Amino acid sequence: MARVTTSLSLLCLAACGGGKVDLGPTLPPAEAPPPVEVAEGVAPPAPKKVDSQPDQPPAALLQSDVAKRAAEVVGAFANFAPELTPDGQRLYFISDRDGIETIYAAPAGDPAAPAVRLLERAERVGGFLLSRDGKSLVFRSDTGGDENWSFFRSDLEGKELVELTPDAKLQRDDGIEPEGARGRIFYSARGHQSAATEIHELAIAGGKPARIVFTTPQPAQLADVSRDGKSLAVIRIASRSETWLDVVDVATGKARTIYPAPKGRAATVVSARFSADGKRLLLITDGGGEKPLLLAVDRTGKEVGRTTEATGEWSPLGCALSHKGDRFACALAIGERFELRVYDTGRLRPALSVKLPPGIGTPTGFSHTDDRLLVHWTTPAAPFDVLAVDMKSGEAKPLRSDARPGLDSLPPVKISVEEIKAHDGLPLRINVALPEKREGKLPVIVSYHGGPAHVSMLRWGMYLRFFTSLGYAWVEPNVRGSANFGRAFEMADNGPKRLDALKDVETTGRWAASQPWADPERVIVWGQSYGGYTVLMALSRAPDLWRAGVDLYGPSDWVSFLQSTTGLIREVFKVELGDLDKDRDFLESISPLREVAKIQDPLFVYAGANDPRVPRSESDQLVLALRGRGIPVEYMVAPDEGHALSRKPNQIAFMARAARFLEKNVPTP
Repeated sequence: MARVTTSLSLLCLAACGGGKVDLGPTLPPAEAPPPVEVAEGVAPPAPKKVDSQPDQPPAALLQSDVAKRAAEVVGAFANFAPELTPDGQRLYFISDRDGIETIYAAPAGDPAAPAVRLLERAERVGGFLLSRDGKSLVFRSDTGGDENWSFFRSDLEGKELVELTPDAKLQRDDGIEPEGARGRIFYSARGHQSAATEIHELAIAGGKPARIVFTTPQPAQLADVSRDGKSLAVIRIASRSETWLDVVDVATGKARTIYPAPKGRAATVVSARFSADGKRLLLITDGGGEKPLLLAVDRTGKEVGRTTEATGEWSPLGCALSHKGDRFACALAIGERFELRVYDTGRLRPALSVKLPPGIGTPTGFSHTDDRLLVHWTTPAAPFDVLAVDMKSGEAKPLRSDARPGLDSLPPVKISVEEIKAHDGLPLRINVALPEKREGKLPVIVSYHGGPAHVSMLRWGMYLRFFTSLGYAWVEPNVRGSANFGRAFEMADNGPKRLDALKDVETTGRWAASQPWADPERVIVWGQSYGGYTVLMALSRAPDLWRAGVDLYGPSDWVSFLQSTTGLIREVFKVELGDLDKDRDFLESISPLREVAKIQDPLFVYAGANDPRVPRSESDQLVLALRGRGIPVEYMVAPDEGHALSRKPNQIAFMARAARFLEKNVPTP
């Protein structure tokens, strides 16, 4: 396959980062404690020390039953990103079964055969490819979750490890090795504080630094390389709703914008692939409207074919082109679920009905004989696993049958999707997960996704399964601004419209509290990244609704956040939120730290010490302000994590600590 599919998730907080972070100033507590009156001649008491140091959990907690349940959930590991050797005999894939995402290999014809971990490196792998000559693995890895992705090469057994890019710390995206330019990979990259993007060419053999092929002052991502290695498809990004597709000549570095037309209306181009002969490009785009399109355009941008999907409520997430070039597979996210489509590239019409269980996932590529499409897929009942879809029958068969003992011990969950009306009548969809066996009123966790333009999908959820196993209801609203429900819905929270999205948060929270299965006195708000910001705003704007909150690496002040986050995020957030210079007053008005005096409920805060997107300083200043007011705050900082919880010990500790925190602060009546 020699590529790993990437997507425009880099537009959101839940992607991209790296480099040294300027943490900026730490803000003082929002409210100073009142002065202490003492009798004359009596020394005043020593002031209470307030700081933002993380708390240390009792050792017994990590040996408790709740920690054991967390370990069972974490033990239901994921397998994804499958690749087959050219002869189809060996399977390579990424798994987190040993506590960190890294590369494994196993016989392709025996799903029960043990998988072998190939790399001794104790850091996560972001993506990999098998070199075209069949001799090497090329993969990305960072250190401590800092997202300074560097490329490495090893042999097919994970030995003879060589770092190919030791020279500069950059945010590097996945590499592509074209068939006609063997031994070279191309990738997009950017510095931490810069919005500009470079496309690099790198020799897999190593020995010399990467060559810069193309530079654009805007955020951008390499979408594809023509098979002869002479042309690049590059998506330039102003915002999620405004992108352009350029074709770049590798020899000269000259670019030509081919879609949308320079004077055409704004559109989102999510995926672009060169045809096998390189004369056309296959685009997945919204065309600037609500209807999704599969377009074929020539090198001048002239449209030579199209097909329009019937529904506007979708967004494509990952595409793959067959080696013969006659089949184009895409995963289409339709609201909360995915459908896998396979198109005939000549007629641009569906060519196969794929039989997959309801869930989400993406195609990662075709086998070298094009008889199978490789996919990773997850359902609400099971984590990601790797499958092969037969290209004649459409049947999907597992490539692995690994035992996950903890999965069988988890109690079953009932999943449903509800629809309610926002304050202005806009339809809002809500995913609901309830323990199948339950008694009485349940405590409720209302979890808001990040992005902001992400979406809560019907899939395996580690936190969902853990807390429903403890007797909680788990509710995931998709408020305005979420992807997969059409262009207008996704743009409905941009700039000053953010206030409407915050109203949706209260509307969906009050809906959850009013349900017959809910205990309205035990409703918790939860979120990570932008969802963590949502938690803080929810607690300040509807304090009567919530009893506690859980905030994972959420921005606490938009001004300090934009000053310290990545250049890419700062640039694309000009449309999503506002410009740091022009819209400073508005950004301050919607910053939780400015309303921290209104937060009364206990809060659990988690941060990764190496987070390049939402630096730890955002959590520090929040914790400092709340502790200065005497609000109960538990603070967990993982020294070896970034904008994530990637390592198994940290995942177990976080879930055990969060569960005990809620048990203490939201007790059963």
